Amino acid sequence: MKNSVLNNIETNTKNIIFNIVKYFVVISFAMMSLFPFVWMVINAFKDNTQIYSSPFSLPKTFNFTNFIQAWYTANIGTYYFNSIIIAFSSVAVIIVLASMSSYILAMVRPNKFLYTYFTLGIMVPIHAMLIPTFIILRKFGLLNTRTGLAIVYSAAGLSLSIFILVGFMKGIPKEIEEAATIDGAGIFRRFFSIILPMSKTGIATIGTLAFINTWNDFLYAQVLISNQTLMTLTQGIYFLQGQYSTDYGLMSAGLVLAVIPVTIIYVLFQEQVVKGMTAGAVKG
Repeated sequence: MKNSVLNNIETNTKNIIFNIVKYFVVISFAMMSLFPFVWMVINAFKDNTQIYSSPFSLPKTFNFTNFIQAWYTANIGTYYFNSIIIAFSSVAVIIVLASMSSYILAMVRPNKFLYTYFTLGIMVPIHAMLIPTFIILRKFGLLNTRTGLAIVYSAAGLSLSIFILVGFMKGIPKEIEEAATIDGAGIFRRFFSIILPMSKTGIATIGTLAFINTWNDFLYAQVLISNQTLMTLTQGIYFLQGQYSTDYGLMSAGLVLAVIPVTIIYVLFQEQVVKGMTAGAVKG
């Protein structure tokens, strides 16, 4: 009896120590991840003098001059508009093409070769595609256009989207589609009335990931867009850097404005993203 009690005490002690270490590690990583963001928000309300004299202190007064100057003087508003048009266009194209392709590959005519061919695109580094992409867009007259950049983002996002959606759609019971087929539903009716509504979580996942990747991209935009009126938000923030000096308050304000849409999208769809990634990984 005494040994049993001692064993229980020892087990409970080990569990307590493990939980303390676990939470300490999690909280430490969370603080490390959040610190740059919090510091950026604080600096957005300071001028350069305050940033240099006391970089980690709270601002003496919350001044919105940096935000106003970034939006109007630094043309962040124009870059914002360009990024929104390009991002939402790319997401719409990715959702349409990826959902239809995934339905064919997962349920109508499964083909491992085609599935592997599509998903291999995930492994191709972006730097290997820059020059061929530039040449192709130039030949078709799509350089320095929102349309050309949106097409590139759509093509770049298809591989991952198909990989996730195929795994998700494989988890849909085939009996449901077979019953619809017996009732006389054609392939398009089955897709739009049955498969698409049941794949909302997977579609929300690929849409969110596509939006975040497109919104945050700098390399493609920098190579394919040189017209200042068509530049994206990441390019606009990059050009806030001066050649000899940088207004860090202005840049911080631009960065805060840039992360707002991504934060909103992720907060709204984070549950669907987690479910979709988990379902795709398990069922794929």
